[in-house]
Amino acid sequence: MPRPPLPLECVLTILDFLSEEYDTDTMARLLCVNRTICAAVLPFLYGDCLNITMHNHRPRFKKTTSVTISQLIRTLLNQTHPQDQIPEILRVAYLSQNQDDLQSTAEQPTPVFKYGRFIRKMVPHGDLRRYLLDVRRNPRVMDYATAHRLYDKYFTEGLIIDNRDYNRDTNLVSALQIDIYRQLIWTLCQGNRDSIEELSIPLRDIERYIDHADQFKSLSKVIFTVQKIAEPLYDLPYFSQEEFDRSSYELEDRRDRLFLAMVQFVKQHNSVHQNLLRQVFVPDSYDLPETSRYSTDSVWSEILSLLPPLHNPRVINRDNLCRLAARLSDTNLSHVESIILNHLGWATNEEKTLTELGNIQPPFLSRCRALKHLEMRTLGPDMFQWAVLEKKQQDAEQQQQGIVGRQSSSWQHDLVRLRSVIITHKAALKPVEELNDIAFAFGDSLEELSARVKWGQMGIASNDLGSSSRVVYGRNWNLPRLRILDLEERCLELHFDLDSLQRCRNLQHLRLTDKVTTYNHRDVRSWSSVNLPHLKSLNLVGSPALFFNMDSLHHSPCLEVLNLETTTSGIAWYIPPPEDLEREDVDDLLDTITHHSGLHGTPSLSQGPYSIVRRSRYTWDWHLPCLSNLDLKAVFAYKFEFQWLQYLPNLHSLHLNTSSTYHGLHERSVTLEDLQRRPQQQEDEDEGQSSSDRYFSLPKIESFNISGHWMIDSKVLEVLCLIVAPNLREICFGVDCAGHTVQEWVTLARKMPRLEHSTLERRFTDNEIKKAELLSFHGLRVKYGSKKLLKYTISGRQFWDLQSA
Repeated sequence: MPRPPLPLECVLTILDFLSEEYDTDTMARLLCVNRTICAAVLPFLYGDCLNITMHNHRPRFKKTTSVTISQLIRTLLNQTHPQDQIPEILRVAYLSQNQDDLQSTAEQPTPVFKYGRFIRKMVPHGDLRRYLLDVRRNPRVMDYATAHRLYDKYFTEGLIIDNRDYNRDTNLVSALQIDIYRQLIWTLCQGNRDSIEELSIPLRDIERYIDHADQFKSLSKVIFTVQKIAEPLYDLPYFSQEEFDRSSYELEDRRDRLFLAMVQFVKQHNSVHQNLLRQVFVPDSYDLPETSRYSTDSVWSEILSLLPPLHNPRVINRDNLCRLAARLSDTNLSHVESIILNHLGWATNEEKTLTELGNIQPPFLSRCRALKHLEMRTLGPDMFQWAVLEKKQQDAEQQQQGIVGRQSSSWQHDLVRLRSVIITHKAALKPVEELNDIAFAFGDSLEELSARVKWGQMGIASNDLGSSSRVVYGRNWNLPRLRILDLEERCLELHFDLDSLQRCRNLQHLRLTDKVTTYNHRDVRSWSSVNLPHLKSLNLVGSPALFFNMDSLHHSPCLEVLNLETTTSGIAWYIPPPEDLEREDVDDLLDTITHHSGLHGTPSLSQGPYSIVRRSRYTWDWHLPCLSNLDLKAVFAYKFEFQWLQYLPNLHSLHLNTSSTYHGLHERSVTLEDLQRRPQQQEDEDEGQSSSDRYFSLPKIESFNISGHWMIDSKVLEVLCLIVAPNLREICFGVDCAGHTVQEWVTLARKMPRLEHSTLERRFTDNEIKKAELLSFHGLRVKYGSKKLLKYTISGRQFWDLQSA
């Protein structure tokens, strides 16, 4: 009975999977099945022939990238051109007899189709030149370069600039790789120019591409690239002034011609195939000489004017920003859903272009009616005024028609339903007005709101609590859908209106951070407690960590990640002197501030009844069954008690760091009593139970990291690692942790069945390490039999434990 044919849709699904797995061996065998399968496989295998990731053989972890690329190039050269039309250097490199890399695992018959016409992209991926040919190991190429004096030829052409003798071999190899690369791209384009959609054009060869620009009938994307070995403005100071001036002038003149050639190629192609070319990428100004008469600004502007406007874009990012700005009035923005314009560069004038867009009226953001995600730097306090006016107009119309409090589908459809906003700002500029406008205009749909200091804008490195004014976010916000709130401040104290926070009932991730480093404990008064039942991640740094009322965690049973710290000052944190903290525990009981009793005599951030809780601020008596990662630093780690761990049954990772600017004053010790169960649990124990039952257990904890002045003796360490946390995979003790020797540590580690890495940062002598019978190694991966050896990092050096095998 004949088997039914496999549907082509199933074949394409299989090929998609093989392509994602980089299994080029299997795809190569499919070429020989029949004409239908071969026609389906070829676009996957050879459509992007210079993509090195297609030749990595990741499923088998074979380092055969160079071999497979060489085989592919040889096949393409043999099938596409007669040998007399192939440049001589390519024939020497790939088509000579007795090639060392001709051997393959299995020879495949030639498929029934030509490979060349399936090539769609001629764009290199990654460091392709390194994989095209290992020039140093190819004597034929090196002999050819010597016989034809290619070094002098490359130096005359300007490909090699640094002519010093000790760089001669290195520069020749690099120049050969560049020459082979550009000759290969040109040669592979000869027989299939009409099918290539994406092309990388070396500027050194652009003139011959101009002559055939009309033959690229499918070309939609062009990348102009610069191949160079050295920049004369940096590498020529060792030469004479005359040589420096001559080389700089020649390079400047050549680059000016290349600038005009880029524009000419786009014009030539556009005159024949109008509106076909849609993407053009030019080199950054960093790659070009600073003394060039034609700046990249003018060239880029002229090229953009020749390209068609974006066709109903859905995403605006740095790749199409300049093209959008050039034809903004002709572009339909009603389909834009995402705008991602962070980390723009000044080299390509992206920041300048964005600033110019922000000054255009009406704002281009108001035309993006389908916008859902926005990620960019702030454009000023009026950035979202258009949305505020639309929202006010809608509210006024609803009030006039008597439907206040009831949403109308037609009005909701007209408004922009923005869901995620991530804006960056300079440290000295506070985006309070922008955030208030965002909360008012998009309050019904906003799910994520983030305001971060722009990268590189460090602001004030440290700050004293109360020494500067505060900045208050969140006044009168109503964000019922908000899930993520991330606010960062570098110069002032960051405060958040707690009434607004209380209305964010669906908040899951909260991050508030400022740069407060030092403070007086008498100035710290906790905010009122808030109810956040869906909170999963809480990250507080600086004054928000000091002011946050920990009683709020009574209402957050879903919390999974908790990080509390003040800002570090160098490598340590400021922790008040111990006597001040003890006085705080006795005198300054935890209280909630009222509407008229804020810090420094200012009004508080929330209204509510005044109350005094008769206990210390740092007492931890709540149950967090879902908490998996706990990271405490500074005073929060110093006041932490190990007995509180029994309230965290699902804890996976514990990090405590008490490194203090008062070196040696904040010493903590861990005793066996700290690891015992609660007293009410001990009363219920039977007399026949073992002593280990007196201690609580955390079977899910896998990572334990402790730094600062901690005293943990060997007995406590044994109970901690074998009873309390028996499944540890990684444990790290800082440089100031004491109470045990290396030998005691290693002996205990050998009893821990799942331990993989152990770190002791404290300094030990060589004799102490030698007694522990550890094997030193130098970055090598060591195995003993079929088991991996236990790895140690002691005093900054790495060791293996042979007895752990």
